[in-house]
Amino acid sequence: MSTFDYAGLKADVDLLMTEFGRSITLRRTDRTPADAAQPWKGPSDPGTSVDVVLDAVFVPPNTVRQFGLTALGEGTEVVDLLRFSEQIVIVAQDIDLRDYDQVIDTVPYRIIGYQVLRPGDVYMLGFLGVRR
Repeated sequence: MSTFDYAGLKADVDLLMTEFGRSITLRRTDRTPADAAQPWKGPSDPGTSVDVVLDAVFVPPNTVRQFGLTALGEGTEVVDLLRFSEQIVIVAQDIDLRDYDQVIDTVPYRIIGYQVLRPGDVYMLGFLGVRR
């Protein structure tokens, strides 16, 4: 049985995202505690963050429903992601989305959940549910 090579498809996804998407910033706020013995006190400088700029496409949650939930799966976490999100941000995923807590577009959005489209071993797309 032969396996499908997703590398070519991934290159197409990246090209389309660059051509039709717009630049956004994913932000990861530093949550490293200043004192490891007292982590509940939080970081010494909560304003420190790590930013990554990439291309994304924004769609309203009802549009995601129109093209089908099967791309994201059919579990309750997908339904909840669509129900509580203001926008769905689609990104060509090359990084671990779990590390980020904000999307900065023209306004900042808080990431409330994510799903990943991963055929085989290749990460294709990340779907981020965001709210203001």
